[in-house]
Amino acid sequence: MSPVAVADVAVVGCGVIGLATAERLVARGLTVVVIDPAGVAGGASGASGGLVRAYDPGFPDLAAEGLEIYLRRGWHGRWPAIRQSGSLVLFDAGAIHQAMTATGRHADLLSANEIHKKFDGLTVPPNFVGLYESRAGWLPAREVARALLADAQPGLSLLDSARATAVVTTGGRVSGVQTTAGLVQAAAVLLAAGVGSTELARTVGVDLPLRTRSVSYCMFRPRRPGRVPTMVDTTTGAWLRPWNTPGAVLAGVTSESCDVPPSVSDEVPLTEQHRVRDVLRHRYPELVNAEVIGGVTAFDAMAPAKGAVTVWNEPAGLVTATGWNGGGFKLAPAVGSLAAEQIHGLIGAGLTAAGFGGE
Repeated sequence: MSPVAVADVAVVGCGVIGLATAERLVARGLTVVVIDPAGVAGGASGASGGLVRAYDPGFPDLAAEGLEIYLRRGWHGRWPAIRQSGSLVLFDAGAIHQAMTATGRHADLLSANEIHKKFDGLTVPPNFVGLYESRAGWLPAREVARALLADAQPGLSLLDSARATAVVTTGGRVSGVQTTAGLVQAAAVLLAAGVGSTELARTVGVDLPLRTRSVSYCMFRPRRPGRVPTMVDTTTGAWLRPWNTPGAVLAGVTSESCDVPPSVSDEVPLTEQHRVRDVLRHRYPELVNAEVIGGVTAFDAMAPAKGAVTVWNEPAGLVTATGWNGGGFKLAPAVGSLAAEQIHGLIGAGLTAAGFGGE
């Protein structure tokens, strides 16, 4: 049976990391098929809060590079512009040294008093400090994904009518992806489908121990919103940012609930609404009586080890980009560049999906 598609690279996962990699591969002259039945940013990426900043203790270089690319509005200047509300990461006294090591990359260390003067909507204890990046903020995740898809044309084909079921190998190396619609033939395969990558990797004997973790956030309309940045509180796992509607904010708190269904819903249970409000009211008191005007319940992929772009020796031609533990959006442009570089090296001169050797 003839394949349903032939390309140099098959990418499983149409989130921001899969699309960023696909766009960079197309920029290098390769053809790409992206497979995802949920469509463009239909999974965890589309539910992302879209926070972007240079500070990330786990991936400092990737986060800094990612922010610079976002500030340039992508490689062609056509992505949405960063909503520069500023990024403020809060630390208590015991972690001040951690905050101080991150200053210098267009970031300033603010005292609690300086934070209140700058953002009158916030209340922080006197022993807190904030790492403030004036150039950072947030982006609408789905709009970024759609811009990536547009930038990758005409070298990218989207297969959103089928689900990937297995990685296919021939003679010890990758030869494509089996889908519910048929075979997608490719010389290399990137798995960037979050928790969906685990089962696909297992079809070729690769272990990717990923688990789902619950993610939810609420949209609030405070009576007196005050000035607020994009904020992350390292002491509680809480975060907030301005919403698209003037005077509204988006707010959430990191969850410890794992192994939840990988689904996205526009409803947030009352218990979760109360949890978010109860934690964040200590930093943003206006949430106590703020009206809830919407929300999202979703998931992200958690890994026991640090996320990475991994080139597997067995089977040759398989690359994975997983395990960002909820922080993948701000890293995506840099991760995409790195993954594309690795995959391009694998393809090699003259190696194509149509017979792996050219005509």
